[in-house]
Amino acid sequence: MRPLLLAAFAASAACTPSFEGPEIVRDLRVLAVQAEPPEATIDLSTGKAAPVQVRVLAVDPAPREAMTASGSLCFPTDSRRCDEVQNVSIGAAQMVADEGPSWTLQVPPAIIQAAVQEDDLKGFGGVRVQLSVNVADGDPHGPVFADKVLLFSPPGGSVNHNPSIASLELTNDGAPAGTVLGGGRPSLPVGVPIGILPHLAEGEGGAETYTTTDLQGNAVTLTESPRYSFFALAGADLDTAIADEPLPGTRPPKGLVRLTPLQAGPGTFWIVVRDGRGGIGWLAVDYQAN
Repeated sequence: MRPLLLAAFAASAACTPSFEGPEIVRDLRVLAVQAEPPEATIDLSTGKAAPVQVRVLAVDPAPREAMTASGSLCFPTDSRRCDEVQNVSIGAAQMVADEGPSWTLQVPPAIIQAAVQEDDLKGFGGVRVQLSVNVADGDPHGPVFADKVLLFSPPGGSVNHNPSIASLELTNDGAPAGTVLGGGRPSLPVGVPIGILPHLAEGEGGAETYTTTDLQGNAVTLTESPRYSFFALAGADLDTAIADEPLPGTRPPKGLVRLTPLQAGPGTFWIVVRDGRGGIGWLAVDYQAN
């Protein structure tokens, strides 16, 4: 069985040569799992939760079969799997072309109650339900596994939104080298490190300011600190796998990551952004290396 990455990646590890990091994609991988909304409402008196739309960013440069996905719901476990505890199956995913697996989930009250019972804080700060999924497409290494914690809170608190990457600023040795919008297909020079600086959307899709309650019952106002993960198909090199959102008013002249195409031809890279409190978004970019 292939190992599961930590929740920070919400993705399963791939078998890669020892000189490559996990950011280089050669086979079936789950790069991210998104819940919409990232924090859904719940009636704690009845255990009835609002429905949640789940999307999985699953990629494979050489699929052997049509992709399938299934999963289950349970209270959070150390193994990040639901096999050995009370769980409910969510069935097969809906497969949408170019979108990956997705489900619309209505978490049963029994799972909500089990999650509260197993929580040391008994739901203080939100009820957390674990979603465990497996994805297969005939990869010789077998299916890959991933997990996502679904968060439910009573209405009335600060509403969280998934972050959204609006554009990418490209640089060549610090000099401007273009802008990529969603759906854009940049042309990149082979062997040249190209800096990439993501720009989040304005408003709800950016770094949000929110109010929460600490363990002493005090209201605390905080601002999200988004973090990025970077992935690319084999045939390119990334100089880092993770980077934090720059401080307000700052702009790294060489971007947050530098991508170097190693060979001519088409390629793809992915940028996944997490807001630190359950929200997640991503941008996939196809490019042509010349």
